[in-house]
Amino acid sequence: MWSSNTMPALAIVLSALSFIPSTSATVPLEGYGRDDYPVDCAQACSYAMPYNLDCPEYAGMTAEEKAAAYPSAACFANDTSYLTSIAYCIHSYCPKTVKIYKIEYFWEVKMIYDSEALTIRWSYPEALAQVNTTTPPKPMSPDETVFNRTISIDTTTYQSYMNGVKGYKAVAKNESMYSILAFMTCVMVPIGFSLLRFLPLPSSWRSKFYGYFIDPPAWGRQHSVATLGIGMVPTRGQALFIIYLIGINCLATFAGYPNYTPNGIFPDRHYELMRHIGNRAGSVAFANIPVVILYAGRSSVLLRLTNWSYSTFLLLHRWTATICVVQVALHSLLWLRIMIEGDSYPLVLTYPYWYVGIVGTVAFSALIPFSILPIRKIMYEVFLITHIVLTIGALVGSWYHIVFLYEDKGGFEIWLIIAFAFWGLERMLRILRVSRYGIKKAYVTRIDDKYLRIDIPDVDAHGHCFAYFPTLSWRVWENHPFSIVNCSKGQLDGESPSPSSASHTQSENEGAISPTEASVSKEMGGAMSNIRQLRVQCNTTKPGITLFIQNLRGMTAKLAKKADTGIAIPILIESSYGHEDTSRFEPNTEYPNTLVISGGVGIAGVLSSLQASLSMYAKPLGTTKLYWGIKSKGLVDVVKSMIVGGDAAEEKEGEPSNWGHIETHVSVGERMDIKRVLTTELENAIGGTTVVVCGPHAMCDEARYVCAAMARHGVVIRYVEESFTW
Repeated sequence: MWSSNTMPALAIVLSALSFIPSTSATVPLEGYGRDDYPVDCAQACSYAMPYNLDCPEYAGMTAEEKAAAYPSAACFANDTSYLTSIAYCIHSYCPKTVKIYKIEYFWEVKMIYDSEALTIRWSYPEALAQVNTTTPPKPMSPDETVFNRTISIDTTTYQSYMNGVKGYKAVAKNESMYSILAFMTCVMVPIGFSLLRFLPLPSSWRSKFYGYFIDPPAWGRQHSVATLGIGMVPTRGQALFIIYLIGINCLATFAGYPNYTPNGIFPDRHYELMRHIGNRAGSVAFANIPVVILYAGRSSVLLRLTNWSYSTFLLLHRWTATICVVQVALHSLLWLRIMIEGDSYPLVLTYPYWYVGIVGTVAFSALIPFSILPIRKIMYEVFLITHIVLTIGALVGSWYHIVFLYEDKGGFEIWLIIAFAFWGLERMLRILRVSRYGIKKAYVTRIDDKYLRIDIPDVDAHGHCFAYFPTLSWRVWENHPFSIVNCSKGQLDGESPSPSSASHTQSENEGAISPTEASVSKEMGGAMSNIRQLRVQCNTTKPGITLFIQNLRGMTAKLAKKADTGIAIPILIESSYGHEDTSRFEPNTEYPNTLVISGGVGIAGVLSSLQASLSMYAKPLGTTKLYWGIKSKGLVDVVKSMIVGGDAAEEKEGEPSNWGHIETHVSVGERMDIKRVLTTELENAIGGTTVVVCGPHAMCDEARYVCAAMARHGVVIRYVEESFTW
């Protein structure tokens, strides 16, 4: 069931996940390799101690200034009253089962802040030896304004602080647990869902299930076409996982806050929840950052381990990013309120962790408005640059926020390290894919006024690619997705081209251009002669790929200026992408038929499915039909010549013809009736049918809606959409 490419990818994911609880450049996560409160009872004693010591640095202060001051670490480490009192508290309340070495570790490392640079006056046994246990010390009375003797802590006070320590430990461990849960399930659940396709269910059940729960839009009829021009409605399958994403993040953010009362650390439950939820929102947002980056990667291992499309993962990338931004905003707003209510806001503004946190929050928040669909469609280059800049600002701000706040002791860096690793791996794989072919030459030909053709010799790729045109713009990093057409006659008709036949075809075609044709083609920009010449190029066994492009604006307009010049332009090819799960195209006993519906240059995206219909059998197992709607005939001539070497001009428009084993229906200049085509072909089909669609968004949405409706009524359909939606 698993391909040779799938098992290594799965091993990479499992290996990475196994390091999550403990791997970090600094310290592990709380409760998973780290325990901030290793001795609960000693920590409770530390919190229960009053801090109105008589410190040397208080000399010259007024009574009011002393009351507002907090002792230095050196004062705690050298104050006799403090050391003897906390030693007596530990001796009184810690169970005898607590090992002495654990208490000594607490004494040296955890008892006083900034203890690394301190030498504590007495060790725990030495401090305890200073206490007269024959006359036990008494608690500090309200009349005592200075803590200058050995005191005891009453049971009620100790228990309230012990409750606070228990609550803090439980919340801290839950924070780590829910962060790991959110990350791991967002990575593993798509893999688990995808494995369901291997269940041996009858095709009729599977078809109905997909017709009800997976393929249709979540509501209405549109999926690829933007609703109100703002965003796309997910499919029901996508919506189910989006609901899961929202649910698991709500659970991770708002669950797991036990209430221990009385609580000496947080006597106000409202204040306690604000702190805990604020911290949890920030922690889970950190855990979501690597998920956001993983979903956005076009080289992501999830694309190999699942049968989900890249467009689906881009949709999930946007939803997960939105959830992450909401969590960042919640974290910031709750802590802003805490600081304002505590009259600490003017002071905290001077701390580095606070203002770099503001930078991170602003960058995160700005990502949403700068990533809306209208900006992505109208100003893609602006979107791309701002997206990169804001993402860098958000990640750098987040990194220094936790570095300044926790001084490499929080463990949260692990999530950013994983995110950077995902990003670095993605970029490395892209570089490797590009370097596989290096700089190649691309020849641009104008098929007609609407379409361009790009031929790249000496490249053997399939599926989809991303093409870089470094000489067309100063933005050399920009790349554009294209469907690949393998340039070899006979691939779709079950034949293997030979050098002799290729040579013969070349001589015939070269001699078929009359002086009149040459004159006419010159006036038309060389389009006719170039089409004939490119037919010849694709009839050879020399490897190469072809890209079809609709002549619009931006990059395609620049390419159009290079057409028919005979001068090659440099190109970098990043491939191959897509079609990791080729079994979705292959006919089998359950789905022997293949029905392909294409619009315009969408033909390039479905040629691989037509080729796959012969990949397991010498002859088609069932029927293979192509319905293609296009505005002009020039591209039809080129595609047919690539498939069977004939000329579409020999056919009558609107009538079916055979291109090898493919029954072809081409509609030129008129809109296809998608519902009629699907109803006619599917209602009386013998066996199940794989329906492959690629073309304009409106056409794809109509095909999706009709196929889902027919599947719900018992027609056995396997729906595949090859359109790229971003």
